[in-house]
Amino acid sequence: DLWGPESSVSVYVVDASGFSVADPSVESCSEGAFQSSDMQHIMTIGIVEHWFIKPSDITPGPKSILGSGSFGIVVKGMLNYATEVAIKIPKTRFQSREESQLANEMRLFRHIRHSNIVLFHGATLMVINGGSPCLSLVLEWVNGGNFGEYMQQLRSNAVFETDGHALAYKILLDVARGMTYLRKLTPVILHLDLKPANILVEISVPPKGKITDFGLSRFARNSLPQPKVGTEKYMAPEVAQRKPYGPAADVFSFGRVIIWTITGELCSELISSTSSKGQEDACLFQTLDEVASS
Repeated sequence: DLWGPESSVSVYVVDASGFSVADPSVESCSEGAFQSSDMQHIMTIGIVEHWFIKPSDITPGPKSILGSGSFGIVVKGMLNYATEVAIKIPKTRFQSREESQLANEMRLFRHIRHSNIVLFHGATLMVINGGSPCLSLVLEWVNGGNFGEYMQQLRSNAVFETDGHALAYKILLDVARGMTYLRKLTPVILHLDLKPANILVEISVPPKGKITDFGLSRFARNSLPQPKVGTEKYMAPEVAQRKPYGPAADVFSFGRVIIWTITGELCSELISSTSSKGQEDACLFQTLDEVASS
């Protein structure tokens, strides 16, 4: 039994002002600290498969919150004092959907290794504001922010007119390579939330694009209707309508990302559960016509 009553693991504490370290001997958790048997089971698997990272191997940096959202926060740290990492920490009190997304992301990340997909180092334990311990993803840190922010910076200065299109093309090509890799896996992995915010940019010469956030991803299934997941602006009609879908749904989302990259916007009509493929195509063509005539 990996998690007997005497077992404990040190954890770090994240407060509202930044990422700070508590005395590891003070903050600890045991089997009883987990609110979910599913999370406990996943953590046990992580120990057996050697992707659970001891919290003592993570060293936080000052003022290192990279972002926050409804799911939780992302902070920057160092792994084994040598590798910069991003740590995705969920809320201390899980909703069942959030817990399912995190567990799903860990299961999928174990199978993914590609230069155009953010690297999964493992998982560790963190707590926010003295709450309950959370199993948190430890991911590759990518230094350029997301593609949406990157394009906004390009468009705000003169470089976009000279080099911006070439830089954007290179990043989109990287995303296509990452998508092709997912398509060739057995079974196929569907991302299902491809959008500028889920493409990270590594600042290098040339820049490199990396797909991230697999919380809504799943293995492809060919028959039964699937749940509606993703972001509506980038969602394929078959996903919005809860019909069976496959890799083409990600290709559609990628097409929407390309439209956004070229135009800086998307057509105002969002895909809904009642919209048809023809309506969406008409909306895309309308956007292209407006660009061509401007």
